[in-house]
Amino acid sequence: MAAILKIYDKHDAVAWNDCVKSFENWDIYYLYEYAYSFMLHGDGDIFLIYFENGEERFCYVVMQQDIAAFNKFEGKLEKGKLFDWETPYGYGGPLADMTISTETQRLFMKEISSYCKESNVVSQFVRFHPLLGNHATLPEVFETQYLRDTIYIDTLDKELIMSNMDSKNRNMVRKAKKSNVVVVRKDINEIDDFISMYNETMKKNEAEEYYIFDRKYFDYLTALKENAGIFYAVYDGQPISGAIMYYNANYMHYHLAGSNTEYRKYAPNNLLLYEAARWACEHGIKKLHLGGGMSPDDSLFGFKKQFNLHGRCPFVVGRTIFNLEGYNKLLQIRKQINSEFDINNGLMIQYRR
Repeated sequence: MAAILKIYDKHDAVAWNDCVKSFENWDIYYLYEYAYSFMLHGDGDIFLIYFENGEERFCYVVMQQDIAAFNKFEGKLEKGKLFDWETPYGYGGPLADMTISTETQRLFMKEISSYCKESNVVSQFVRFHPLLGNHATLPEVFETQYLRDTIYIDTLDKELIMSNMDSKNRNMVRKAKKSNVVVVRKDINEIDDFISMYNETMKKNEAEEYYIFDRKYFDYLTALKENAGIFYAVYDGQPISGAIMYYNANYMHYHLAGSNTEYRKYAPNNLLLYEAARWACEHGIKKLHLGGGMSPDDSLFGFKKQFNLHGRCPFVVGRTIFNLEGYNKLLQIRKQINSEFDINNGLMIQYRR
């Protein structure tokens, strides 16, 4: 039987999700609606790459971006001529049923490279999934690099959730409860209170423009209503912090969060994550993934690691260069524009530094 390369696009919602959900270990990041939400955010066109060779098969999600739109090329490239791929915000990489043989990986590389050459796709960048540990699934396809650790909460048992927390965090949870803070779960469409807190948090933290989402992004999240909810910490009838959580039968993910600075003294975020973990446990979910920080061991990571003393898992990124000549030419163009540009910088896709 001949190998099959199938590439689903933005017009293939039903077939896309049917493909993803045919894998037992599928997660929210692979769903059509998740990818589409980031297309609305301006991250490019969406594709699900699927490959099958006999009983071996795998898939992964990418977003296609026009390299000429990257502002550091300063108009030196013609639009619509060169593209690259990147996993949507969050985590991705290959979903697979079994170990993928070297033969199948090489066959895939031959076919995907041919497709990318015809489609003018120069390279791809992948953020692998820390809970799936899938960075080693396709070593013939991806050159990989460990970036930093992330944190998950083991939600198999409610007592374990509390015992795995450090003592300071347990005290903060108790403090929030004594202050009469309560946590409620709301449907994803009840998002107005969250948006105002999220925007306040981003402004306070002087976040990059990328992390500012417009209303159409938030409104579209109702398409994920079966796999998404908002947890609010409430004080005196008023939401004072909130977090969007994504989940399926196996995993829950801490997606976006915001809080009202005025009420930080009541430790609402500590209680919110604790109660979200308990909710996950009640619904048979195995792990709540909190993610990591913006850099190794920053304050955000420090906050998250309080929730599980044993919950570190590695975050690995990877790349494939489909057109080495084109890739090197892009590096030279960056160098021509800025003589101080380091073509050997540490970014996986170096021309995007």
